[in-house]
Amino acid sequence: MIKFFRHIRQTFIMENKTSKYLKYAIGEILLVVIGILIALQINNWNEKRKIQKEIQGIYSQIIHGLDNDIAELSDNLNYYESIEPIFDKVISDSRTVELLDDGLSRIISRSAATVLNNSGVERLKTISANDSLSLKVIEMYELLEWFNAREKMISDDTKKFTTIYRDNYSWYPEWISKSINKDNSSPELQDYFVNSQEYRHNVIYLYQQIYNNYVRLLRIRIPQLEQIRIELQNAINQ
Repeated sequence: MIKFFRHIRQTFIMENKTSKYLKYAIGEILLVVIGILIALQINNWNEKRKIQKEIQGIYSQIIHGLDNDIAELSDNLNYYESIEPIFDKVISDSRTVELLDDGLSRIISRSAATVLNNSGVERLKTISANDSLSLKVIEMYELLEWFNAREKMISDDTKKFTTIYRDNYSWYPEWISKSINKDNSSPELQDYFVNSQEYRHNVIYLYQQIYNNYVRLLRIRIPQLEQIRIELQNAINQ
């Protein structure tokens, strides 16, 4: 093809057809430019397609992580909702020894420790995806880091209360070694958890941390995560 164009050019020059040669030269340049533009467009299209395929693979990984994160956060929410009535009875100072059978002595000794599955989100950051859905996913997981910080605060408090039991109360060995109920616990242990104002004040303090902050945000974030999962799946299916 190049030899063909070169032959035409030489013919025009030999026949002294300058104007025709100029027109031909301009046309040849235009053809080259158009060819380059088409090649660039194809290359850009292929690159865009490659990135989109990679994003879809990352979205699939994020969905898998989301399923685990939603399940774990939902378990935390269900647990705290299940023991909230006991918190309420302690706060209202309407405790009875029967509440020991429902876990009265344990409500401020357990804390959640969520491990977020964010490896897919970290991959998404490395390809600098800037579409609205990718940005929404990245922002959401940055917000979820708040839960880890709040869980650590709650955990630190529960450890502090356990240390108080260990260092100050004779019933600590029985409390730490078995599941407590009204039939297997000493009078001293029962008296503390049923009547102690110290325990009540600790419960009130932790209630603020758990229900006014942690649980309140769980009820907001879990539906948001479920909606993002739907959007990710729709993006993959397109």
